[in-house]
Amino acid sequence: MRTLGHIVSSAGIGLLTYHRYKSPGAALASFFAGWLIDVDHVVDYVKAHGWKPSWFHINEAKHEHYSGKLYLLLHSYELLALFFILCRHPNKRAYRVGITLSVLTHLILDQRCNPCRKPLTYFLAHRMHKRFNALEILSVAPTTRTKS
Repeated sequence: MRTLGHIVSSAGIGLLTYHRYKSPGAALASFFAGWLIDVDHVVDYVKAHGWKPSWFHINEAKHEHYSGKLYLLLHSYELLALFFILCRHPNKRAYRVGITLSVLTHLILDQRCNPCRKPLTYFLAHRMHKRFNALEILSVAPTTRTKS
């Protein structure tokens, strides 16, 4: 899913969080968590294209086609579960629920909107086991391209 879709869905979760818990902080945290996890795409971009910014490559968002690797370290059900388990303080429940829902929604939308991803793609342990090899992680093999 594209960034705008994540921003819209995260705004919805943020509003629901505010409506349920009346916590502006938890609502904002839910909003930002749901789309800022995409910052991990920077690792994939740099691995594929180096530090030279290219709007074409950023917008194309197929960095694994160039590098053969798919890292996406924050796109992980394990990290989400770990966050949910570790943030159990009763005073932080609004944050725990809002952020978890927002990130979970992000992962589910990504999985539904990216048909070339295998079901286990969003498990970090699976990507690590496959050594982040895009050929083994994706259901449709990326075409090999040269760096531009």
